[in-house]
Amino acid sequence: ELPLTEACLEELGGQPARSVVADLVAEGILRRRPSGWFWAAARQRPHPAVDIRGGGGDQVAVVEADTGRLLGTVEAGSACTAVHPGAVYLHRGESFVVDELDLDSGVALVHPEEPEWHTSARSTTDICVVSVLQQQRSGGVSVALGEVKVTSQVVGYLRRLPSGQVLDAVPLELPPATLPTRAVWFTVCEEVLETAGLHPAAWPGALHAAEHAAIGLLPLVATCDRWDIGGVSTVRHPDTGEPTVFVHDGHPGGAGFADRAHAALRPWLTATRDAIAACECPAGCPSCVQSPKCGNGNDPLDKAGAIVVLDAVLAALAAATPHQAR
Repeated sequence: ELPLTEACLEELGGQPARSVVADLVAEGILRRRPSGWFWAAARQRPHPAVDIRGGGGDQVAVVEADTGRLLGTVEAGSACTAVHPGAVYLHRGESFVVDELDLDSGVALVHPEEPEWHTSARSTTDICVVSVLQQQRSGGVSVALGEVKVTSQVVGYLRRLPSGQVLDAVPLELPPATLPTRAVWFTVCEEVLETAGLHPAAWPGALHAAEHAAIGLLPLVATCDRWDIGGVSTVRHPDTGEPTVFVHDGHPGGAGFADRAHAALRPWLTATRDAIAACECPAGCPSCVQSPKCGNGNDPLDKAGAIVVLDAVLAALAAATPHQAR
């Protein structure tokens, strides 16, 4: 691994970071050399401590109940979504159904089964702004980058046939999960939406569709997958007081995706708008505004309204920075 350098410590906060490094040196975890501070590999190699399946901390083991065979692991933060009771879990082409999820013990017990249906979790998500790191406002539109706290709770799941037909909705009582991370967001004041001809009844679906499409197109400007990020849209967020769309990193503390989105805001949202407009579907499909991981079952969605919202945001950004106009 590359060493920690003085430049690294400045980026990590300066003196507080130096104090932490000094403590690590005293404990023998780090060793000082002319080029910086290195991991003291003679004590213990760091590689086994790095989980190649993610950096989300604790893991939940997926275990076949009858045999005790370990099938895999999922991050604790996503366990309620991926291995809730009743969920269909796939492992190397084999299908299993979850019998029990014990978050305290970090174990999900499953049994082999080949049901004709698959499952999708339904959840509620709230997001609150912890701090605003950067913000710009122009013409009734604002864009920002900051630290947020995302609280999500799985409240049930749908059983669907391969055709998409919903067999039933099963309620669940699972604890909420909190994720401190980073997000990029934009707000559009109500007057701008009304002037653009968007009726208030269409705002929830328009914002929701814009959120989905923005998440789907973020991998164009950031090295990520749509499953690495999440989003929230609302017609009036308590922290902004306006219609707002958030796109946040799905990893504790952030993974740089929201930062990259903010840095490439114009190209990202332009590509998002153009992708929606270019799709030939009449009212929204998986290629434009539907999401395979939507906790609300892709409802409501307003494809045409999403274009109106994104046009308003892009027009405001162009007015604020004319030299960057598309």
